[in-house]
Amino acid sequence: MVKLAVDSEKCVKCGTCSDICVAGIIEPGDVPHVSKENALVCMICGQCEAVCPQGALELVDPSLEGTMDNKIGDIGSSKQIGNYLRGRRSVRHYKNETVDRKVLEEVMDIVRYAPSAGNGQPVKWMIVHDPVKVKKVAGLTIDWIKNVISEAPPDQDFTGFNLLVEAWENGTDLVLRGAPHVVIAYAEQDENNPMSQFVSVDGVIALTHLDLALPSFGLGSCWAGGLFMALNQWPPLAEELELPEGHTFIGAIMVGYPQYQYHNIPKRNKAVVDWK
Repeated sequence: MVKLAVDSEKCVKCGTCSDICVAGIIEPGDVPHVSKENALVCMICGQCEAVCPQGALELVDPSLEGTMDNKIGDIGSSKQIGNYLRGRRSVRHYKNETVDRKVLEEVMDIVRYAPSAGNGQPVKWMIVHDPVKVKKVAGLTIDWIKNVISEAPPDQDFTGFNLLVEAWENGTDLVLRGAPHVVIAYAEQDENNPMSQFVSVDGVIALTHLDLALPSFGLGSCWAGGLFMALNQWPPLAEELELPEGHTFIGAIMVGYPQYQYHNIPKRNKAVVDWK
């Protein structure tokens, strides 16, 4: 059971933690506290710990792990953030160089802070780090594509799929683009848990965090759409990746060092906004 540890010497009794508590279970007083009954309602979101200006609060739970630097720094100007987000690119050409596991562990330490419904944190990860295995996964995706084509009506247009197969057979991987690594998000799917309806959204949010965190480590990424389509439809992929029973794949991103660097922000369609 989570506990709220309060440093009474630091606490100035401002009541901010009580006001901001999502569940409304922190009771103000000489020292803010949570009753044993209400502790069961705690989402362990950390809002109280994050908002305390004195750093007087700490959520204590065996499952929780902090980070080395727990202070929120300057996030940069709107221009800096805007240019970074506008300049984000999908990388489809990678250097023939693997990424050290320690670097990817640093990235994932950031990604685990992605928001999730009710702070459920349901997303789990598979990192296919061995480039040989990555190529095998790409090959299994091609097998799925061939199977889809073979079982479809003869008049159905599979131009895009045919191009992927043709390129593969000519030695070019257009599925995972020769990326050395693939990061796959998956989660438990419990039909009896009403929060399960949010699992896929939580996964996409977490994958987006991953996508946006990678460039700060000099890495590039691209959403693996072909693999994503195949993951939950081709049993050989689930077997190869050893997907635990009762779980489902959410999405995948290829990762590696970019072969090329981007210098300019391209044009995009205007935002479609309905003001109400």
